Order: sequence, then structure tokens, then C-alpha cells
Amino acid sequence: MFEYITRKRDPVAVAFYCGCVPFGILWVLHNSLVTGFSLEAYLITIGAFVLNPFELQPQNVKQRWFWKAMLRGGAIVHPLLLGGLWLLDATYPTFVTGTGTLFFVAIMVGALESVILSSIVDRFRPTEQGGPAG
Repeated sequence: MFEYITRKRDPVAVAFYCGCVPFGILWVLHNSLVTGFSLEAYLITIGAFVLNPFELQPQNVKQRWFWKAMLRGGAIVHPLLLGGLWLLDATYPTFVTGTGTLFFVAIMVGALESVILSSIVDRFRPTEQGGPAG
């Protein structure tokens, strides 16, 4: 029942989680579009490239094919989603001034990106013979 509590955390993931603190402090001190977007972008990046692989798929983290697929998909999907988020934030600045909306938007976009990247990774998962699936 308490296996999750006794599980050892990956130090790479913990370092990235702690990296959110400076973005949060900047956003609290200077509640602006740029600092809000920076915090959102960091949260989305952490969700897609740290939380999803290290916490939800730890069996794949040490596999070379996994990171090749993640980086291939992320090089296309991540900038597109962040560009769309910038346009959304610039159009509706209340998304980055409110604490609840900032985190809600970051969680929703991060979840969307994680689902998209997971489907891309599953597409490039090697079969039993060693070649890509599909």
C-alpha cells in the first residue's frame, strides 16, 4: 500500500522540480505576461519531459530508443504547443495573472503534450526483432 512512499526518487527529476522555484518567485514578484508564460512553459516542459518519463514510465527511461523518440516528437510538438500557448496568453492575459488559471492551463497543456508524445513514443517502440513498430 505504501510502496510509493518508500520508492527512491530519481535525483534528475528532483533537480528539475526544484528548478521551478526561480520561475515561481519571478512570477510572484513581477506578475507579467513574460514571467507567467515562463512559469507555464517550465511547468509544461517538466510535465512532458520529466514527470511523464521518470514518474509514469520509469522502465523506459534508460532505453536509448525512448529518448530518441521523445526528442524527435518533442522537437516538433513542444514548440508548436508553446507558440500556441504564447498566442493564447497574449490574447487573454488573465490566464497568466491568476494563480488558478495559470496552473490549470499549464496542467491541461502539459497533459495534452504528454498524451501526444506518449503516442509518438509508442509508435517508435521497438518490436521483438529490434526494429521500429508500425
